[in-house]
Amino acid sequence: MQLKDRQMIKIEKIAFGGEGVGRIDNFVVFVPFAAPEDELEIEITQCKKKFARGKILKIIKASPLRVKPLCNYYESCGGCCYQHISYEQQLEIKKRQVEEAFVKIGRINSPLVSAAVPSSPSYHYRGKAQCHQIISPAGPKLGFLDISGSKIVDIKRCEIMEETINDKIGRIRENASGRKGKATRRTIWSDLPGEHTGKKGQIRRVVKGKEFFVSSDGFFQNNLFLTETMVDEVILKALSGQLNTVVDVYCGCGLFSLFLAPFARKIFGIESNPKAVQFAQMNAEKENIKNIKFVCGDAGEELLRGEFLTLSGKIDLLILDPPRFGCSESVLKAIEALQPQRLIYVSCNPVTQARDVKLLTDSGYNLSSLLPLDMFPQTQHIEVIALLEHE
Repeated sequence: MQLKDRQMIKIEKIAFGGEGVGRIDNFVVFVPFAAPEDELEIEITQCKKKFARGKILKIIKASPLRVKPLCNYYESCGGCCYQHISYEQQLEIKKRQVEEAFVKIGRINSPLVSAAVPSSPSYHYRGKAQCHQIISPAGPKLGFLDISGSKIVDIKRCEIMEETINDKIGRIRENASGRKGKATRRTIWSDLPGEHTGKKGQIRRVVKGKEFFVSSDGFFQNNLFLTETMVDEVILKALSGQLNTVVDVYCGCGLFSLFLAPFARKIFGIESNPKAVQFAQMNAEKENIKNIKFVCGDAGEELLRGEFLTLSGKIDLLILDPPRFGCSESVLKAIEALQPQRLIYVSCNPVTQARDVKLLTDSGYNLSSLLPLDMFPQTQHIEVIALLEHE
């Protein structure tokens, strides 16, 4: 197989990351923007020892799972990769990808993966955009990186953003200024009634009737319609056992801690971002919650010193909600030393989650359940809530 070869291929499934997978003479070929059961003519764009990659030249026979993408920039912008696949099938694809990750990486035989919880709506759900802006000779460009990750796709509207973000993108473009050729990044939050505050550097969000303030350059769950469901599921799993002592690792602005406070005797929240800790403390004080202590520092180091060492064997529940790259080695070592009775692991990356769960099961935990939530429709990403219990 050579570069620029034209080949015929039938797509078998969608791999984690969003590309279609097929075989030519039993050799694996990945094809972006393909759908299961597509019969395609492709051009080979990359050849490796164990796989190749191709681009679609012609759809010979379209998969019955195909739908028309809503976005005018689809297949140019690198943000979405599933708009051409029916939403019901997207959910099935993501559930299977979670299963495969925990079988292949987590070494879990027949993992108990529930059906993926859908997002309603599946478009215009994002409450935050991180855009790239550049002043070009032809004028300002504001949008997202293309599928190669090297150029900015200038967009007028994004179909997965809440509409007030699209309005802001238009106004920013109209008033754009700056040095030509210098790229900058802009964070744009949605501006729903009651959801945004005018105080500089501070964003207000409401979840299940509670106010949460977060730094404008900080993190908060992006799906405006599924965050409450995620909180409900974490609470439900937390209430499956005792809650005298709870440790919330990577706690951010305190989302899970505040909702678990009525059920627990004492909660410790650990977060490395000082701004996030300040907002977490403010959010707890505003709700008059007295049984949470927030600690600023590296989670692994904090867990292995001070008062946490006295909690060894006494932690009823430890919650993990790490960034995409998963838990640090020090956090996993601390968990092994402290031996919490139960773990709830919330992740936006089932690959790193499965890797970490493998280490946790090796240190004495059983994986009880996996619940995918489609916090990121039309994209390759999926949120997963895992419950682990000590043997």
